[in-house]
Amino acid sequence: MLLAGAVGAVDATGAAAGVAGLAAAGFAAAGLAAAGFAAGFAAAGLAAGFAAAGLAAGLAAGFAAAVLATGLAAGLAAGLAAAGLAAGLAAGFAAAVLAAGLAAGFAAAGLAAGLAAGFAAAGLAAGLAAGFAAAVLAAGLAAGFAAAVLATGLAAGFAAAVLAAGLAAGFAAAGLAAGLAAGFAAAVLAAGLAAGFAAAVLAAGLAAGFAAAVLAAGLAAGFAAAVLAAGFAAALTGALAATALLAGFFAELAATTFAGVRAPSTLATASFTRPTPWASFRLS
Repeated sequence: MLLAGAVGAVDATGAAAGVAGLAAAGFAAAGLAAAGFAAGFAAAGLAAGFAAAGLAAGLAAGFAAAVLATGLAAGLAAGLAAAGLAAGLAAGFAAAVLAAGLAAGFAAAGLAAGLAAGFAAAGLAAGLAAGFAAAVLAAGLAAGFAAAVLATGLAAGFAAAVLAAGLAAGFAAAGLAAGLAAGFAAAVLAAGLAAGFAAAVLAAGLAAGFAAAVLAAGLAAGFAAAVLAAGFAAALTGALAATALLAGFFAELAATTFAGVRAPSTLATASFTRPTPWASFRLS
């Protein structure tokens, strides 16, 4: 019975070692695949930084990374399940050996077999823990690198969007400046037209005022000429009247003298009134 137990323990130990070897090979292959995938992501990230299609490549690479991580998790879960079964079998075998050793009076052979089985289980658990830690580390690195690639692609896309927005804003500012320049030109033209119209109105007003002044001067000159003509006519009329008076006086004087009348007595006593068209004289 002890020999059969020992053979079974050896078989279980071999199976556990095989499973551990397979798990180690699987983890190594996963590490190589993660390294190759990381290199592929690095190349894809560089390409995405220089081309607009980099963002799509980054998203596809992230999806592939997620699929790979899912496959690795499934494989790891299967490995852990197999490792747990082997550990359970080894633990059961160790318990059976321990019970047999205790039943045999704590024989040295049973105690040594139990101790060997415990050390084997502990080594297997330590190997599994190390492999799991390496797989988790590789998965974390791959996920971080994929996130970095995705962030780089998003940053490049955002930079392109910001550049496009800046160009659009620049074009809008240029259009606004052109519109303001056109409005300013129109305002200057309108101001020029208004100034020209005001100058034309002022010139027309000055011309009208000058014409009125010339008309007033002409009227004043005509009035002055009429007054002068009236004065001349009045003076001429007065001169003609005086001449007629003098002519009448001298005619009377001559008639009196040549008629034989003494001039002193006649002149002293006589009086006459001679009607004239302009005046009357009385001498005494």
